[in-house]
Amino acid sequence: MPKPYFGKQQLPEYKPSDTVRAALKAWEAALQQEELTRHAARKALADELKANPDLPYAAVAAHDLVPWTEATLRIIGTEYKVPPRQPNKAKPQG
Repeated sequence: MPKPYFGKQQLPEYKPSDTVRAALKAWEAALQQEELTRHAARKALADELKANPDLPYAAVAAHDLVPWTEATLRIIGTEYKVPPRQPNKAKPQG
């Protein structure tokens, strides 16, 4: 059953406490730091892919440490101008 609607009501003024202000400021700083470190990690992976043209995106994406999928790594490769991979030139194992 929907709530009855009595029209727009005046809301009381809200003034965040110093604790809330400090917590939100710390959270925003952490988000900015996360953004910087995420870009650094993406660039580091792109640099490794540039350095080894025989390394397929799928091999990088399959590693447990790498949090991105092959598709995302391809997007990262495009952003950082990683040369295209040669998919049919896989090195023989052995």
